[in-house]
Amino acid sequence: MVRHPKKKEDEKSDAGNDIKDNPAGSPVSTPTDESRTKNGLNKIFWLRVAMGVIAGALAAIIGSNQSMFSEESSRMTLGFGIMIILFVVSYVVAKSMHIPIAATDKKKLITTGYGSYFLMFIFCWILVNTLIHPEVGIAAVR
Repeated sequence: MVRHPKKKEDEKSDAGNDIKDNPAGSPVSTPTDESRTKNGLNKIFWLRVAMGVIAGALAAIIGSNQSMFSEESSRMTLGFGIMIILFVVSYVVAKSMHIPIAATDKKKLITTGYGSYFLMFIFCWILVNTLIHPEVGIAAVR
């Protein structure tokens, strides 16, 4: 047991004791349900952020394969359809993680990270679409 250097006299009196820094009644540090829940929700959050990036990129790439003169509403419907499908996939993955959540907080599997998911989807959809079709933006400015 390491003691402060100025407390040499206390160290001699405690030399015979084998008491650890933890009190006798405290358990060995094990992950609690609260920490497991928090870690699981963090994983769900970052999963949703990554899925938002993937959904946005897929929506732009698949939408760009359609004709440039096709209806804008069909490309928009396709993009939001991809977004909804991948959100449902992220929910299924979150359910399979078996995070210990109280019965009253089951909606946390749905609500954790949905705002970030949507914003990353929109951002990546616009970014990838702009990178795929740079001539459209330049022609509109000139």
